[in-house]
Amino acid sequence: MARSTTALKRPEPAGTVVPSRGPKNPVPPVHRHAAHLARRFQQICLGIIAEVLEPESLTPLQYAVIGSIDDAPGLDQRRLAQRIGVDAVSMHHLVNGLEAAGLLERLTAMTDRRARVLHLTRRGGELRRRLRPAMMATQDRILAPLTPSERADFIALLTRVVEGNETYARPGNGRRRPVRRTKQPD
Repeated sequence: MARSTTALKRPEPAGTVVPSRGPKNPVPPVHRHAAHLARRFQQICLGIIAEVLEPESLTPLQYAVIGSIDDAPGLDQRRLAQRIGVDAVSMHHLVNGLEAAGLLERLTAMTDRRARVLHLTRRGGELRRRLRPAMMATQDRILAPLTPSERADFIALLTRVVEGNETYARPGNGRRRPVRRTKQPD
């Protein structure tokens, strides 16, 4: 009977980032363009973040709402929608769901009785404080293939690309064809 010469490896604990010696599935040169890589990068980000948020039955957008309200209590829904880049209807549904879950509350604004300002409930604040360290660690996991200086450069460059293309960074962009307005005959 022949003996196997390969050593058995113990599985790494969940959440451990193991440096690789090279990609198992390198991106082919034909796919090395911004749009394709951005979509793949989003897949990676959402997959890693889901490991933290799914046990809490939260989506990344719901966590973004909680985080934004925690960072700027008293935002109204319109400004919050602009801040995280979603349309007003989606924000309405996000806020309704988080309010029903007891994580935030809507209050009438002091300066404009038509506006509703948002605040986390005690439960929402506790959830944010509990999840924040794990969510911060997701960034380290996402950027693990980069050196610390490359990480800072990557974030700075990515920020510059997003800010430089602000007209395209809007809710619904790319999902629908632009509506062509034609002059109607008299």
